[in-house]
Amino acid sequence: MLNAAVMGTDALEHMKNRAEELLATRGFTIDHKLLCAALAERGCLVDGNRVRIPREVLRRAVADVPRQFTLYSPSGEYDLPFPRPDGGFYTRTNTGAPNFRTVDGDTHAIRLHEADAWFTLINALPNIDFCALPSVSGDEVPPEAVDLCTLERALKFSKKHIWVQPYEAKNVRSLITLAAAAAGGADKLREKPIVSFISCSVPLLTFKHMDAEIIYRCAEAGLPVQPCSLPTAGANTPVTAQGTALVCCAEVLAQIAMLELLHPGLPVIATPLPFSMDMMTTYTLQSAPETTLGRLLCMQFFEQGYGIPAHTYATGTDSLTLDGQNLIERTSLAHMLALSGASVLGGAGQLETAKTLCPLALITDDEIFGMVQRLRRGLTVDDETLDWEELSGDPEEITDGFIMTGHTLRHYAETTRPALFSRVGVPVWEEQGCPTMEDRVRARYQEIMANPERLELPEGRTQAIDAALAQGLREVVGTGRETS
Repeated sequence: MLNAAVMGTDALEHMKNRAEELLATRGFTIDHKLLCAALAERGCLVDGNRVRIPREVLRRAVADVPRQFTLYSPSGEYDLPFPRPDGGFYTRTNTGAPNFRTVDGDTHAIRLHEADAWFTLINALPNIDFCALPSVSGDEVPPEAVDLCTLERALKFSKKHIWVQPYEAKNVRSLITLAAAAAGGADKLREKPIVSFISCSVPLLTFKHMDAEIIYRCAEAGLPVQPCSLPTAGANTPVTAQGTALVCCAEVLAQIAMLELLHPGLPVIATPLPFSMDMMTTYTLQSAPETTLGRLLCMQFFEQGYGIPAHTYATGTDSLTLDGQNLIERTSLAHMLALSGASVLGGAGQLETAKTLCPLALITDDEIFGMVQRLRRGLTVDDETLDWEELSGDPEEITDGFIMTGHTLRHYAETTRPALFSRVGVPVWEEQGCPTMEDRVRARYQEIMANPERLELPEGRTQAIDAALAQGLREVVGTGRETS
């Protein structure tokens, strides 16, 4: 397996030391009395809503992080054991985007039926391993229950593991109840978690009530969490990639420690997602080279520094459309992060710095991920792969090149052949009508949607999901309001 380390051993230890020092001396702010009290009982130093984690407490918590676990799929067909057995990475779709770009180019707020189609598309793409919830418009569903209504659709459509991003603190328990209904009960959900949650830190070294509630309730329910930090270099964190990476790692490390202190052995995936601010336009960016290097620092910090699986953006673009900048940025990101040793590459299917979901971009990312998965595996070097027997043998035996040698016949099919790429000459291409890459992506989309892969739920699960959603809406909205 190929890995690209951007820090030497001394630099890595220096960064770890500074992150631990930040958490032990400056600490962080938590807006959650129950969580603060629980942390105080477990060795943290709590003064009001300010929490500090002594180094020995932090290291004890980190030691409890499981190095092997599984994220399960609703269908049972796409379970994700960590670490990935073949040494590769897993992938997931983008989260948090409020907009949807149709295949016809129309951009608007995401609608429920488009979320259904999004999950259906993910089911069919072999290099997309799990899905994140789209941010469906509040015009169709109660705005305060968008996450509940979207999770209900995912639980009915997605065959793959679901990553849940709550939007309201009061929704967290209802989201867990909804997932439990789909799994067949809270105990079965804990045994085989078909969902994992995201918690975040914003602003600097601060955990608002909603994210603290996610940490507290997921630890209580025994559900995996992918704790996240979303800093923007030059805005709410230092302008350098190094300074932002330090903050990003410290915030994620704090969440991991809290989760493990509350529930030792809880599966976690470190999820630092740094961005940067363009200092000329003040526009938020994800694809600047320095931001990519910052992500590489974060991946090495967790994967190599602590042996904790890590996850970050590894595709996407700051471009607003499917142009050359888009393809250059998403391919460059995927190549670099695949070689970082990351366990999960995220952000698939997005444009406009993660603000817009696009089915054509998702299909493109599926193809890119297949290619970089191959790069991640690297090459085996031995006498068989070197073709030593033929090269060192009688030169008279190879007079017509290597096209039909025994070695070629054994290995020719190993070459990666991206399904959406053209590898024909101009005459054949012209006979085919001169199709572009975008033409082939569009054809692939139409093929998938014409033959959708459906999730088959066990008998009674649909009714259980419906009942859990209705109960959640009553608790969150205050009425039995139905979705449109």
